[in-house]
Amino acid sequence: MRKLKKSLQVLFLMVVTAVVVAGSPSWALAQTSEPVITPSEEAITQQSTLVVQRNFEVKALGDIWAEGDRERRLINARKIYQPTGLYAQPNEQIQIEVSGNKPITAVIGIHRHDKEWALFYPLQPGLNTISSPNGGLLSFDNSNNEGSINVNVVSGGSPVPFFVLGKNTNADWQAMMNTYPNAPSVVLQSERALFVFYYATAKDHILNQDPIAVLQTYDKFITAQDQISGLSHSDSDPRHRLDRHLIGFIESEKTIPGAYAYAIWDGAIMPKDTGASADALNLTRTGWGQYHEAGHLRQQAPWNWDGMTEVNVNIYSLAAKKVLKPTEPARSQGEYLAAFTFVDQPTKNFSDSNSKLEMLWQLNLAFGDNFYPALHRLYRELAQADLPTTDDQKKQAFILNTSKVAHYDLTPFFDKWGLPATNDTKNKINALSLPLLTAPIWFGSDYNIIKPTDGMDKVKGIIGVTSNSQETSSTNNAAVNAFDGDTNSIWHTQWNKQNQFPYNITAKYANPLTFNKLTYLPRQSEENGIITNYKILTSLDGVSFTEVATGTWAKDKTEKTVTFTPTLAKYVRLEVPQGGGANGFASASEIKIFEAPQPVTTYLSDINWFSATTGWGTIQKDHSVGGNTLKLNNITYTKGLGTHANSEIVYKLNGQYTSFAALVGVDNEVGTVGSVEFQVVVDNQVVFTSGKMHNNVAPKEVNVSLTGKNELKLIVTDGEDGINSDHADWVNARLIK
Repeated sequence: MRKLKKSLQVLFLMVVTAVVVAGSPSWALAQTSEPVITPSEEAITQQSTLVVQRNFEVKALGDIWAEGDRERRLINARKIYQPTGLYAQPNEQIQIEVSGNKPITAVIGIHRHDKEWALFYPLQPGLNTISSPNGGLLSFDNSNNEGSINVNVVSGGSPVPFFVLGKNTNADWQAMMNTYPNAPSVVLQSERALFVFYYATAKDHILNQDPIAVLQTYDKFITAQDQISGLSHSDSDPRHRLDRHLIGFIESEKTIPGAYAYAIWDGAIMPKDTGASADALNLTRTGWGQYHEAGHLRQQAPWNWDGMTEVNVNIYSLAAKKVLKPTEPARSQGEYLAAFTFVDQPTKNFSDSNSKLEMLWQLNLAFGDNFYPALHRLYRELAQADLPTTDDQKKQAFILNTSKVAHYDLTPFFDKWGLPATNDTKNKINALSLPLLTAPIWFGSDYNIIKPTDGMDKVKGIIGVTSNSQETSSTNNAAVNAFDGDTNSIWHTQWNKQNQFPYNITAKYANPLTFNKLTYLPRQSEENGIITNYKILTSLDGVSFTEVATGTWAKDKTEKTVTFTPTLAKYVRLEVPQGGGANGFASASEIKIFEAPQPVTTYLSDINWFSATTGWGTIQKDHSVGGNTLKLNNITYTKGLGTHANSEIVYKLNGQYTSFAALVGVDNEVGTVGSVEFQVVVDNQVVFTSGKMHNNVAPKEVNVSLTGKNELKLIVTDGEDGINSDHADWVNARLIK
C-alpha cells in the first residue's frame, strides 16, 4: 500500500499552550434519525431533542495522500475521517448498507486515541457486516474526488456525545453528556476541526463551557492559518483549494518522549499525561500549543531544511495569534533585540541563530500579509521535478522564491542573516531584473515596521548588545536580556570566570542620539553580580570611548540612577571596574538608557508680549524697526524682533522656561551710524549687558537662565548719545523649555 512507503513524520512542541474557530461544517454528514433509547428514566428528559445518526451522505473528500502531495506538505496526509458519533464495541457486528457503486471505506478506531490502531474495511454496494476485535469510533472515508455515497448503519454501534457546530446547542451538549455517561469518547466537529477526546476529559474540562465558543475559536484561528497558506475553498485554481479533510485534535493517553504535544498524520495529538488535552478544551488555557501543532499539519516540505521544522511552523502560530490576539505583537521586544544583535555581527551563520522565526516574520512585516500566501502558492505551482530536495537546494530556492514574491532582490537581507546566496542563485535573481533591497528590513519589528522603501533613519532604538562576558549556557543570561523590558530575565557574566574585571555591557543604536541618564535594576533573585562601582562611557564609532560618569551604588536590589551631561553617542557602555560586582560577577535585570529631553523652542516673534514701548516707530516681529529683513553684520535672519532705543519689551514667564537666547546688534539698515546697549533683566535683576554697540561691532550672543523665573525684560538704551538711528535687533530671540 502506498502509505507503507511514507516515512514516519512526527512533529512536536516541547513546552506550549492553545486556542479555537467557527461555522457549520460544509461536509457534515447528512442523516436520518431515530430516537435515542436511553439507559434510565432519569435521562429521558435530557434526551428529548437528541437523535442517533444512522443514515449518512458521505461526501467525497479526495485521497488523503494526494491532497498532502498537492499542497507540498511535510506531513503529507490527514487521517481524519468523517465521523458518525457511533462506537463499535470489540467484536460487535456492525451492519452497513451502501448505495451506489463507488468505493468507500469504514474505519473503526482512531489512531493515537485508542490503544490499538484503527482498522479499515472496504465496503461493497449493498449490505456489509464488519466487526473489529479492538472496537472504537466508527468513521467513513470517501476518497473519491467528487460526489457522495449514501450509507445506512443498519444495526450495531452505540451513540456517544457528538456535537456538531451549527447543528447542536449548548443544551444539546449537556443532554448528550448526561445521556451517555458510559461513552468512552466524545466527538466535536466544526467547519474546520474535529475533536476526539475521552469522555472523562470532556466532562472535567468542557462540560461547563459552551462548546460553540470553543469550536468557533478553533475555526477562527484555523481559517487564519489556511489564509496564510494561500488556501481557500473558492480558489479558481484547484492547486490552491483547501484540503477538505479536517484538522484533527486527538487526545491520547500518553505522549512521546519529551513532547508536550505533537503532530503526525493522525492529527494534532493532545496527550492527557502532559495536560495538553485539558488545555485544548479550556479557552482560558488554549494558545500557542494548539496553534503550533495545527501549523505542523500545513508546513510545506520544499522550504523546510534541517533546523527549520520547529521554526517555520510558527508562521502559522503567529497567523493564529494575530487573529485571536490582534493587539499583541507577534514577538516580544527582547526577541527582536536578540535578532538585531545577531544580524549586527560582522560574521555569522544562520544555523547558529536563535532568532530564525524573527527573520521569517520580518519578511511578513516588510512585504505585507499577502507575502506568505503568495509564497505557498508559488511552491504549489512548481513542477514536481523543480522542487528542491537537499538542504542546500532548499535554502537557495527559498532566497530565490522569496525574492520573486517580494519583487526585490533579497540577497542583502539574507546576507545580513548569514544565509548567503550562491553565484548560481544570484544569477537567477539578476535575470529577473529586480531592484536590489537597500532598506534595513533586518531591523524591522512589530514595534517599528521597516518597509522596502525606508532608509536607516527609520530604524529606532537599540540594534545590538555586546558584552565582554556573558553566560551562554542559558539564554536567560545573555547580554540582550538587560535591555529586553523583562525583569525576570538577566544578563550575567560567565559563571566559571570569576573576578575578570573590568566587565562591560554596551548598547548600540542605529543612529547617534543625545543621552543624559542611565538606570540600573539589579537582579532580583540574589546578590551575585550586583554592581556597586560603575563607569558610564559613550562613543560615536564603537572604538574610542569617553567616560561621562563614574560612581558607586548601594549593594541592594533597588533601581539605581545616574545622570550625566547630555552627550551625543551611538554606543553607551556600562563598565564595572575592579571589585565593582558582588562576589566577583556582574549582572543586571534591566538597564535603561534615556535620551536627553529635546528643548522646546518658542520664538518671541511668535507670541505676544505683556507690554512694550519704543523710542521711535513700532516694534516689529521678524523685521527690523524700519520694516526690512533683519540683517546683522551683513547676514540676514528670518526670526527676531526689530526695535529702537529707548525700548522695553516685557514677557511673563510663570516659571515655564529654562533659558533665553538671542543674537543682538545694530541693524545694517542704518549704515555706520547708531549706537545702542542691550540689557536682559530677569525678575528685576540685570543678567546680561552688551556694552555699547555700533554697526561695525560684531553681534553678541545672549544666553541666560530662566529656571523658576517669572518675568523677562528686553531693554535697549541709546548708548548715552541720543536715539538717532538706534535701530536695534534681537535676532532669533527665543524662550527654551
